[in-house]
Amino acid sequence: MDEAEVAGELRSKARSIIRGRILASSVLAVAIVFFIYDLAVDALLEGEFGSPHFVIEFIVFVGVSVALVFNVRDIRRLRVRLFWEERRNLSLSGALAETIDDQMDEWQLTRSEKDVAWFIIKGYRFSEIAQARGVKESTPRLQATSVYAKAGVSGRAEFVAEILQPLLMTIPESSRQGKKDPAVEVEPS
Repeated sequence: MDEAEVAGELRSKARSIIRGRILASSVLAVAIVFFIYDLAVDALLEGEFGSPHFVIEFIVFVGVSVALVFNVRDIRRLRVRLFWEERRNLSLSGALAETIDDQMDEWQLTRSEKDVAWFIIKGYRFSEIAQARGVKESTPRLQATSVYAKAGVSGRAEFVAEILQPLLMTIPESSRQGKKDPAVEVEPS
């Protein structure tokens, strides 16, 4: 599953939660309309204003109304949070793509090699890359070999690691939870 599919799935789940909250709010709104009607009938037509029956219905009406207000507030907050998370993800993914693209420029990859490199980074198999690009499977294999040579690596795993290593080196020490980087750890002699 590539990052666009993951992001789409997360957006779908968030929107599903919002739809559920909207449905719940709609049910509460219908209940409020019912209680307004029932309270009006009880007070105006049946003279039950102040009776235990009326007071209990009024308390339930107030509770349902408060629940609706909180639900609407939560929906607004969820929508705002979803909006800002989508913007944040877009910004971060853009910065990540730009950093990776800069690395590919340093390796002087051709446009076709860059395309193949992106597919490799995303985890596609050569048959999938060939199908997506409308070429024979041997073409992306040859281009991948060229990409690996220019990056100074011997295969797919090393290539992805070579792409990720500079990005991981920029993670603040506090984010690593006090663990030392095994690549720089030196054993005593």
